[in-house]
Amino acid sequence: MTETLTLILFISILLINVFIKKPIYFALIINLLLLCFYAKHKKYSNKEIKEMILLGIKDIKMILIVFALIGMITGIWRLSGTLSYIIYYGVRFIKKDFFYVGIFLFNTAISFLTGTSFGTASTAGIISMSIAKAMGFNPIISGGAIISGCFFGDRSSPLSTSALLVATLTETELIDNLKNMFKTAVVPFILTIITYQLFNRNVDINLNTQSINSIAEIYNFNLVLLLPTIMIIVFSIIKIPLIKTLIASILLSIVLAVTVQGSNFLEIVNALIFGFKTDSLAGELLNGGGFISMINMHIIVGISSTYFGFFKHTEILNPIRFYVDNLFKKFSPMLVMIFVSIVISTFSSNQTLSVMLTYEMARKNIKNNSDLALYLENSAILTAAYIPWNIAGRTPVEMIGAPVLSLAATFYLHYIIIVNTIITSYKFHKNKT
Repeated sequence: MTETLTLILFISILLINVFIKKPIYFALIINLLLLCFYAKHKKYSNKEIKEMILLGIKDIKMILIVFALIGMITGIWRLSGTLSYIIYYGVRFIKKDFFYVGIFLFNTAISFLTGTSFGTASTAGIISMSIAKAMGFNPIISGGAIISGCFFGDRSSPLSTSALLVATLTETELIDNLKNMFKTAVVPFILTIITYQLFNRNVDINLNTQSINSIAEIYNFNLVLLLPTIMIIVFSIIKIPLIKTLIASILLSIVLAVTVQGSNFLEIVNALIFGFKTDSLAGELLNGGGFISMINMHIIVGISSTYFGFFKHTEILNPIRFYVDNLFKKFSPMLVMIFVSIVISTFSSNQTLSVMLTYEMARKNIKNNSDLALYLENSAILTAAYIPWNIAGRTPVEMIGAPVLSLAATFYLHYIIIVNTIITSYKFHKNKT
């Protein structure tokens, strides 16, 4: 009874916070106190509660470092001229009549090559969003198209760590899982392209030519400015760790800022920490980035990561286990796993934890490991992106500078879930009959 009441209060606090439009970390802090109170009620010592809190933070230390580096990279790319170069020439080549489809396919290709949604968002995503803003396209739809593309590779690239995690958990072959994923993605992929193109119809864009033209007045343009973005893509493909890749790109950008743009030490430090700032007309397109821009993400992920220890060492999720077993008897496995993964993603801070806990809830009820792997890919891998405080979706949103509401426009994720739920539900009820 205590566990059920705690879970209800936990979700209620989050919903109330969203309703009254307060910063999400207010609710996260209150829920952390709620979990501490629950653990204390269950006779856990202060030392044990402290260890539970620290357990989750230890697991996401590397992620927090990545956030800091991405903030720095978005600032130094602006100072060095890398981002400006791509915006300046990109708006001249992009066809406005197919813009949303174009950025979806662009980010899809990069994510498939790199296998990482974070890596894609930090390169192709930032570029796409900057051009979208420069051309006056809707930031919500643009953000949705970008994040949809980022998750294509995160779900089904041979280089994806999440796909490898699913294969490892379910003891299946990665290549077989990829084949199944592509089969179940054909219809959603086509529907996604159609949907973004429908949004593109009769779009009245307001191209800010003055701001774009003023970019050339404050930078020295050179092809070498493309190297920091190319470096990230190539290093990701050859599996160099993301932190080393980001540091290498930052260092190269610093060299370019000095040699090509003539930047001084103080300008470089300011760009890395506080972001880039110019008073010219180009400022509305270029200002931003820096370590400070990722502080909000550090707070959200840092607080929510503390929940992991409570889920692992207490019985708080036991009521969910009981109901989940009953749900598997009445509904299709895919439908149940979507529901379970959304609930778990609400409590967890990252995609990996969501996948592992969903797997634990489902493995006894799904005997075929290949089916289990596919259901995980079509549920927990994607649904984590729907939760505003889960780093799976919130991190790419923050990276590219899109509104959080753009998560509602991630149509590729929606269609993967909807189409496959309909198919598996039909098969389930047909077999049951």
